[in-house]
Parts: sequence; C-alpha cells; structure tokens
Amino acid sequence: MVSGYFFAILTGIFWGLQGTFGKVLGKKLSPPVLTWGMFTFTLPFMIIMVSVEGVPPIVWNDFLWSTAVSFTVNIIAWNVFFYALQISDLSHTMPFTAFTPLFLIPVAFVLLGELPDEKGIAGILLIILSGYGIHLQSANLLQPFRNLVKNKGSLLVLFVAMIWSLSATAEKVAVLSSSQAFYGLTINLLLSLAYTPYIFLVKKTGFRQITKNVYALVLLGFISGLLLIFQFTALKYLLVSYVIAFKRAGIVVSVLLGILLYKEKNPVKNLSFTILMVLGVFLILT
Repeated sequence: MVSGYFFAILTGIFWGLQGTFGKVLGKKLSPPVLTWGMFTFTLPFMIIMVSVEGVPPIVWNDFLWSTAVSFTVNIIAWNVFFYALQISDLSHTMPFTAFTPLFLIPVAFVLLGELPDEKGIAGILLIILSGYGIHLQSANLLQPFRNLVKNKGSLLVLFVAMIWSLSATAEKVAVLSSSQAFYGLTINLLLSLAYTPYIFLVKKTGFRQITKNVYALVLLGFISGLLLIFQFTALKYLLVSYVIAFKRAGIVVSVLLGILLYKEKNPVKNLSFTILMVLGVFLILT
C-alpha cells in the first residue's frame, strides 16, 4: 500500500512535469511534432514493460473497440492540449484538466445510472468555483465568464477534459481486456504511426523541427514513459480513482513551475484555487 502511494505521488509529479515541458517545447515545436515525439519516444518504455510482463491473454472484441475509441479521442486531444499549452499560461490551462472527473459524472449517469453522493457534489462545486476563481480578476462577478471565453487555452483544455472523460471508460475496458503495459504499447504505437505521414509528408517543417530538437523530444518521451510506468505500477496497489486523483494533483506542480519559470500573473490566487480544485478531484474520486 505504501508503495502504491509512492508511485501515485510520482505519477502526479511527472504529469505536472510533462505539461510544463510541453509548454517549454511549444516555443520551438509545433503541436503535431510534440504529439508525435511524445508517442514515439514513449514506445521504448512500453516495449520494455511488455517484455518484462509478457503478452497477456487478450479479449479481442473488447480490446479492439475500446482501443479504437481511445485512439479516436487521443489523436485529437493531445494535439489540442499541446496547442493550448503553447498559447496560454500554465495556470490557465493545466488546472482545467481537473474537469475530466466532473465530465465523467454525466457519462456514468447515462451509461450506468450512477450519481455522486454528498462528497462528490461538494467536489463538483469546488472544481467549478476554483475554475471561476482562476479567472476572477476584479469585483465584477461576471468577469470570469468573459475571461474564460476570451482565454482560448482554457476553453481548449476544457474541451480536452471533456473528450478525455469519454475515452476514460474505453481505456479501462482496453486495460481489463489485455494489460496496462500491452494497451500502453498498442495505443502509443498507433498514435505514433497515425502522426508519422503528417509530420514527414504534409508538414514540410516537421522533419527539420525533429532533427534540431531530437534530444528534447527524447526527454519528453522519457518523462512520458516514466509517467506511464509509475501510473501502471501504482494501479497494482491502489484503486484507479485514487491513482487518477493523485495524477491530477500534479497540476499544482505545473502551476508552481509556471510561476517560477514564466513569472505568471496572480501566483498566490492561481496556486490557491488550483489546490482547491485538486481537493475537489479527491472528493469526487475517493
């Protein structure tokens, strides 16, 4: 159990590092190149995991449809996510990934008839109020809504959080019908292959960007690979909801690094509301 919490904490830290490094690389690389690089250079870690664990028994019908859903969502989501990081502050983007558990609630209600209890409702209110607070800049109570609409990065990450909520159930089915490592290898391979023609044939500057920044992309793959290894290891000891809650807590790392690296505005306010948002995630998921 202690090992599980240790790896869950590392999962959160590396989620925050992944977002921050994606923001840093966004100055040099286009979102499609970033997305391709992450998927491609994460593959070696997944190959090692499958080699160690072995190929599991696979329920092919469930694995194929769920992987197809995950592929469809993530081929869009990650590219949009990196674009949002490129155009907006970390404190106005990363915290809104915490809305994924919130968007999962109507999905669970429609598919399973599940509704949150009192603790879950409190968590929902905390997440919504924290998102409101991040964009609060004056006594005008309507200003946060205007700021949210104007801040393209925040809106894009909200969109990403919404479609990630749609893929979350599918990814769980994919893992249960195979294994975490085998699914991780499959989805990263598929997404890498899907972006390859665009990077090398359509986007003429893609190859040049890769060759000039190959070590940075390898480092992104290293961070992403370790993130998956820590997450998959934590899942062996803890409930999925606990691991995801700790992962989303990593947004605090991103916001803190955004303040330190980019001197982002309103640091105390943004960090405080981000921490409250994380608390809301824990209330919903645990």
